[in-house]
Amino acid sequence: MTAPSSFSVEQQILMIGARQWHRARHLRLPVQPCLHRQLARLGCEQLAPACDSLMRLSELLLGHPFRSGEGTILSEDEWRLLDLVEGREHALVHQCSAALARAFDHAVRSFTIMIAMAIDAGAGRNIASPAPSISPANA
Repeated sequence: MTAPSSFSVEQQILMIGARQWHRARHLRLPVQPCLHRQLARLGCEQLAPACDSLMRLSELLLGHPFRSGEGTILSEDEWRLLDLVEGREHALVHQCSAALARAFDHAVRSFTIMIAMAIDAGAGRNIASPAPSISPANA
């Protein structure tokens, strides 16, 4: 990510959630409690189940385990997730069933609605840096 200031609060919350989800899965920690703790710091802990569903479906859609970037550098999977969530990419990496594509679409819609409601209620105001970051202490 070369221009972090150009990322919206919604995009930052999505990337923070995606990285925490990836980290918890990698460390074999319970995903939703880890997501809840991380997202609570941003005032949007209610997104934990929606984020978990979105990320699980995104792995199925991508056809491989989700790979996250580090610091201010986004991985190809993170860029693709942003594009898919924001409707900029419709071509899938591999063939998937219509049911999976619909489930992912519903997960995106649910996440989008919930994040908008959370931001309307004040979530994300305390994001100190526009760059997504997950430190080892955040799990």
